[in-house]
Amino acid sequence: MVTSSLSFSHHNPSSSSHRPLIRLATSEDISEIAEVLTHSFHHFSPWMAWLYPLMKMGIAEDLRDRIYTHNTEYYCLIATLEDNNSKKENIVGTVEISFRNLYGSWSKNKKCPYISNLAVKKEFRRQGIATQLLTKCEEIAQNWGHNNLCLHVLAENTTGQTVYMQNGYTIKQEETNLYSLFIKNKRRLLLQKSFINKPK
Repeated sequence: MVTSSLSFSHHNPSSSSHRPLIRLATSEDISEIAEVLTHSFHHFSPWMAWLYPLMKMGIAEDLRDRIYTHNTEYYCLIATLEDNNSKKENIVGTVEISFRNLYGSWSKNKKCPYISNLAVKKEFRRQGIATQLLTKCEEIAQNWGHNNLCLHVLAENTTGQTVYMQNGYTIKQEETNLYSLFIKNKRRLLLQKSFINKPK
């Protein structure tokens, strides 16, 4: 469980104009988070644009279910920036952390803090926002008493792999199933990062 020792306020040192704030998501953020996720993980051609609201609605409902369960082993984080003109807080990135059972000789079939749905708006990428979100996930994992994090990334997602590896993640195994045997771009890589718990 995340305790009050965690501070949800990270600033981006690489930019004086963009200083993202990392905080826990609330129910009021669901629609905007769904927008970030939909555009990050799905491409809509002009003749398929009608699918966007349906896809966003489904993503929002799934996210709402996760947030409203009030599970102490699940958190959705967001990175926000204040619009200089309207002073409105805009969500520019998001990530989720929970526990998941991972199977393999290296994992000993134990629960592992697991990262999912890391996404940053296209116009705000390459500014260190993903790194800040991942760093906060490490802090949460340490607060849970764990010294490692796991995640999956599609084998074809070389950009995502680069981000994770630059942040210290390594490939543990390549996973295949019946679906991925027929659709190669659905093959997944399991990545892990180990770190030393900070002293309390």
